Amino acid sequence: MFCLTCLTLIIYFGILALFLPKQRVFLLEAIKCFWNKLTFKHCTDYFDEIIHKRFVMWLSEKKLNRLTSFFVNKKHFDIVVSLLGLAFMLVNILLFYILVYFLKNPCSTEGTCIIK
Repeated sequence: MFCLTCLTLIIYFGILALFLPKQRVFLLEAIKCFWNKLTFKHCTDYFDEIIHKRFVMWLSEKKLNRLTSFFVNKKHFDIVVSLLGLAFMLVNILLFYILVYFLKNPCSTEGTCIIK
């Protein structure tokens, strides 16, 4: 089954790996997880389950009991991660559109930029 959660985690850890080399291991694991699920191969430990468990443990260590009880359910975790990934992609599409618009229509010499 196609894994939107793994795809979102690839994007997240790809950005995180640029700034924190320690997180590059997770990026490789996310890519491997996504590829295995895409090619219908059997995995013993799914990467998204490992991340889910680590996230819930982190919430419980921070004593965020309500969030911990909400995210203990893996379905809630998958929905929130998928929605955040979708929002991330939509924001990036919007920013790309604005970039292309301003490359085509540069600002005036007075420094005023008007989007029509």
